[in-house]
Amino acid sequence: MATRQGKLKLGKSSWFVKRRLSWLPQEDLVREADFCPLPEVLGGGLWLGLVVSHHDGSVVAQDILEHAPDVNDLATLLAEAMQRPLMEQTRCRPKAFHLRDNPEWDELRPHLAQLSIEVVVTEKLLKWEEVFADLIDYLKSEEWKQPVIDIAGDVEGGDERQDRLLGLRLAVILYPAMRKANKTK
Repeated sequence: MATRQGKLKLGKSSWFVKRRLSWLPQEDLVREADFCPLPEVLGGGLWLGLVVSHHDGSVVAQDILEHAPDVNDLATLLAEAMQRPLMEQTRCRPKAFHLRDNPEWDELRPHLAQLSIEVVVTEKLLKWEEVFADLIDYLKSEEWKQPVIDIAGDVEGGDERQDRLLGLRLAVILYPAMRKANKTK
């Protein structure tokens, strides 16, 4: 699959608006972020982006893409993690983001530095990898199907790929609550 390489887009037409992000309080938190292709059995050609807490592995932001991610996709994912975190997370700028070494992400680093956010480039994202593996197991188990059908209804006669994508997106949205519920049992 070809990657979409593009120049980083900042400003009002994007999610990554430095002025808006700079207004958020900064917390002593570390987040891990990355994208990874979903296994063929889950639809093939799809990429899952996650931002997780380095402390406890809670999912802060997520997205499913139908193309290989570019720097704009990462900027959007990080901005969503700061502005619209999932669950009961605080809206804030973290102290640091841990990212894998990807030359395409380099264009975003000076902009994060202007927001006083350190970027740590690392080979291993231990919490991210743990959450990703757990989420893939959850998606493969298909225990997510009934809650998704309860929310979205059973769609018949539609585009099978789009129906599968909608189902996966809803399952990934539900995953943080399911993970939290399973941890409290």
